[in-house]
This record gives sequence, C-alpha cells and structure tokens, in this order.
Amino acid sequence: MTVTSAASSGQPPKSPASLLQVAPAGEPGTRLTVSGVVRDRARQPIAGAQLHVYQTDAGGHYTPNKPMDEPHARLSGRLRTGADGRFELRTIRPGGYPWTVRLKGRRRKIPAHIHIDVTAPGLAMRRFQVVFADDPLLADPYWKAWVKRLRQPVLEAAAHEGGLAGTVILVVP
Repeated sequence: MTVTSAASSGQPPKSPASLLQVAPAGEPGTRLTVSGVVRDRARQPIAGAQLHVYQTDAGGHYTPNKPMDEPHARLSGRLRTGADGRFELRTIRPGGYPWTVRLKGRRRKIPAHIHIDVTAPGLAMRRFQVVFADDPLLADPYWKAWVKRLRQPVLEAAAHEGGLAGTVILVVP
C-alpha cells in the first residue's frame, strides 16, 4: 500500500512540515515519527524538495512475497518539503533484513534503515539510508565507516507518545 500526502499531488507544500503516513495505523511494529529538514550544501532549507520514502516492515521485508523487492516496497510514499524545508514521517521502526550479505570478505547483517531519496530542481538526486543510533550493528567498524563515508543520517529515536520520535537533517549537494 502506498500512502501519499496531499503535498505530492502538486499542491503547494505546507509549512512548517509536510506530512506523510508511511505505515498505516494497524501496521505491526513500534510507531515512529521522523521529523526532518532538507538543506542544500550551504545549509539553506530547500522548499518543495520531493522525498520518496520506503522501508521494510517490522520483520525486515519490503513485500510479503519478495522480501528484497525495494522498488515495490509496501511501506512507501512521496511528499514535498514545506516552505521551510521541513517534513514529517509517521511510520513504524523498520526491521533489519533477516539474512546476511557478503561484504569486505565476511557475512554481515545490514542495519535497519529507512530509505529517503531526495530530488530538488537544480540539485543532484541524493539517496539516504537513515539508520538508528541504538542499532548494535553500527558497532561494526565496517558500518561505522559506511555511515561516515556516505554521510548517512543516524537517527536518535527516543520514547514519544506511545512510540519513538527523532529528527534528521538531510543535506543534498
């Protein structure tokens, strides 16, 4: 199921934040609210940037029948940032993939993450994978280096209204 906000329908973005309900109310998992802002390299907010958000369910699957089918992720949607570059996602905390992959000569699990692909006029498209600060997999030097090298956002989610909440800043070149 793809849920899309009114902001993605061509309407002007609302301020202070455009909202996207990624996971429907009955979706199993820990509720999560991600607030954020999209900025350019000079750290100025980008109004009207388009975000494509997609993630796994709590079990680590993109779809029930094809777990790694990212292009058809069941939990996905699009929205535009508000006039101040802000957005808000309401979803669940995604599960990590239930299998390992071979990276740098050893089998590794991939940290749980939320994909956010950002496009804005005049700027290169930027793909983010928002990971979680409390994910024990980030203790692996491989993943620490990956986060740093690719400037991936690390979300510090804290308890908030029956679930979790955190904030990210997405910088688009």
